[in-house]
Amino acid sequence: MINIQYFKTVILTVFVLLIFTQSKSAVKIAIIDTEVIMKESLAGKSLIKQLSKIDDSNKKYFLEYEKKLKLEKEKISSQINILSKEEYDKKVLILNEDFKKYQNEVRDKLELTKSKRDKALKKILSELNVLLSNYSNENELTFIIDQKNIIIGRTDLNVTSEILKLIDLKLKKVSLN
Repeated sequence: MINIQYFKTVILTVFVLLIFTQSKSAVKIAIIDTEVIMKESLAGKSLIKQLSKIDDSNKKYFLEYEKKLKLEKEKISSQINILSKEEYDKKVLILNEDFKKYQNEVRDKLELTKSKRDKALKKILSELNVLLSNYSNENELTFIIDQKNIIIGRTDLNVTSEILKLIDLKLKKVSLN
């Protein structure tokens, strides 16, 4: 008999605790689209514009370098019957070294651009993180979830436009240098 009363008391206590715990833990969720923020924010647009400018400059430089190498190759090829075997081999060796230098330069410039891009993105994301943390605290949100991780959700939970305005106030431009 004592065991049954003890069991009933434990069950009642657990039930009461569950009811009170659930009533206090209202989950508030917001959704943001980080892609939109990165593409449409002032800092994101600034970054895209700078990267495009660097990319165009690199392409122009590389095309000119390739053209120079191609002309040199044609020149050497046209002299195959005129030059001695040693001279021809020497010129081909120099051309191959120039080509390797070109490949290294392409790799280095691309890595430098990627490094600058990553550093700028990190700065934007860091600022966005601080902003989202403050926004979450001010609006008593439990979760802020990225749109790309959601299949279906209510559109009224999307706060991307609000966050976009806030980040534009906080970070207008990001520099690649």
